Amino acid sequence: MRTYILLSSLTDEGRKTLKERPERLKEVNQELAAMGARLAQQYVLFGQYDFVNVVEAPDNETITRISVELGSRGTVRLTTLPAVTADDRPSADGAAGTFVVLTKLTPEGRRALGEGLGRLGEVEAGLARLGASITHQYQVLGQYDYVTFARAPDNETAARVAMEVSALGTVRLSVHPAISIDRFLGLLQFKAYRTDPHAWQTQPWASALRRAGRYWVMGRHVGRCCRPLTVERSPELDRFRGPALIIANHTSHFDTPVVLAALPPSLRDHTAIAAAADRFYRNTKRSWWYSLFWNTFPIKRGGGKAALDYPMSLLQRRWSILIYPEGGRYKMGRLGRFHHGATIMAMLGKVPVVPVFLDGLAEVMPKGQRNPQPGPVRVRIGAPVSLEGIAQVPDGTARLEAAMRALAEGLAPV
Repeated sequence: MRTYILLSSLTDEGRKTLKERPERLKEVNQELAAMGARLAQQYVLFGQYDFVNVVEAPDNETITRISVELGSRGTVRLTTLPAVTADDRPSADGAAGTFVVLTKLTPEGRRALGEGLGRLGEVEAGLARLGASITHQYQVLGQYDYVTFARAPDNETAARVAMEVSALGTVRLSVHPAISIDRFLGLLQFKAYRTDPHAWQTQPWASALRRAGRYWVMGRHVGRCCRPLTVERSPELDRFRGPALIIANHTSHFDTPVVLAALPPSLRDHTAIAAAADRFYRNTKRSWWYSLFWNTFPIKRGGGKAALDYPMSLLQRRWSILIYPEGGRYKMGRLGRFHHGATIMAMLGKVPVVPVFLDGLAEVMPKGQRNPQPGPVRVRIGAPVSLEGIAQVPDGTARLEAAMRALAEGLAPV
């Protein structure tokens, strides 16, 4: 068997696939065996590449077939380097961290190596002096001369090694901290923010507290900051009870209190709010507050079909949902392009969509400002829009964008 080093970088599609299906990595490794190769070592890198793989294959034809097959999927970019074992040592202390060193000889280094002066031995001596050691080393053909697996007690030691070795003038190198695949797969499961709703937030006691809290916020803050607050509502909403998907343009973090204040009580008291999980659910106490007093629930950006499970259950229980289809805050004066999530929710839930256009909040609480300043605000709420009979999601999104644009231009009946 011959040895090859595969340096791989994930594409955006590859990162998405790995986040959704971490087990895909092990499946690919099993495919290597089916194609006649064996994965000897694999580490996740931090830096120019995402993975370094030591692969044993019977010949160049096999490794070429593997490279072409994996590279054609659009999930990874591969650099394949034929290699021979230059050195192989027992692993060092397990408490030390693994670093992968990619080395290119300088002209002086090649000269020293050709003259047998042993200058490269100084590299290993330097490693030992600083408390690091080589575990495996491969001589490769291609853009690098050596791929070295080393152990060092910490990042500071690895940095000192890199500086001292580079100062010898015989090599140019890049040092990449590495972790094992098992640890990497464990990290993929780690969530830096909450992605599940609180089970209690639609309970009667929570709804009662929420009504009291919203009354205080809307009476005190909305009334104080929106001077004046002008609300124009379609008469159809007077007898409308929901459930519905409520969509609004997004220009400020003060949008939600104003939308709720403008809605008729029949909708307001039974409305939940979709909030970006990575923005509003990083802090445990704050996420609890948002869920209790605003009935927000976390929605993961790009979460796919799984992100729709909770919203669908709310609609089935006759709760309405407020969502901002632009996906982020935009400056007043233009509407951002709508994402398809709101359309999909409305079509799957078979509910109408209530469009709400907000004007003036970008000045009351501009992006980047924490405290609202008094100013005039206008809210226009249109009649419910039905997506019944629309087969394609993009067509539904276009209808919602048109309804919002009509409200913005003062053309839609209210």
